[in-house]
Amino acid sequence: MTASPLRWLVIAAAVLAGLGLAGCLTSPSTRFYVLTPVSADRVEPSPASGGIAIGVRPVDLPEELDRAQILTRTGPNTVHLAEFDRWSAPLRDSVTQILAGNLATLLPRDQVVAWPWPPGTPMDRQVVVDITRLDGELNGRCVLQARWRVLGHRGTPPVVHGRSSLSEPSGGDYTALVAAQSRLLGALSADIARAIHGTTRAEMTAP
Repeated sequence: MTASPLRWLVIAAAVLAGLGLAGCLTSPSTRFYVLTPVSADRVEPSPASGGIAIGVRPVDLPEELDRAQILTRTGPNTVHLAEFDRWSAPLRDSVTQILAGNLATLLPRDQVVAWPWPPGTPMDRQVVVDITRLDGELNGRCVLQARWRVLGHRGTPPVVHGRSSLSEPSGGDYTALVAAQSRLLGALSADIARAIHGTTRAEMTAP
């Protein structure tokens, strides 16, 4: 007894549906990434600035970076958002915490805390960072550009400000890219730490 054409169509549709379901079940799994702080045994800490309190305010990021997907450059005017390669936590929070941790390592005699610090806690210095670019091209360069200020006691006008424009090879995958971004944040932290140390040393030697 031969099957009718309609029955063959039903069987074929069921087979295709099963193949489609199998494809869904084998879709790529999402990978999550974290930034890493500088290692204490690989940096040259500042000689010491006198044990001041330093507060790191929330970092400003471009809107296109402040998302779960990792962003990479694919051309002069094009970017790619990796659907299956994502940050494990909001990038703004992660960068703020990394900068604070790096400064604590680079300025070991100072007390460094990230916002929010306890109400009423006086800060001798407040660090304000505006990152305008933190991205890279796979198998290309990773770039960090930032403007930053170090405010005086209770957020008074800046005692110093600067710009950092940094880059290094990004590697061929997202693991290498995130590692490069971590190193660039370490270099930015070193720029800020040197500025803080310079201002406090000037105050200590002032007549």
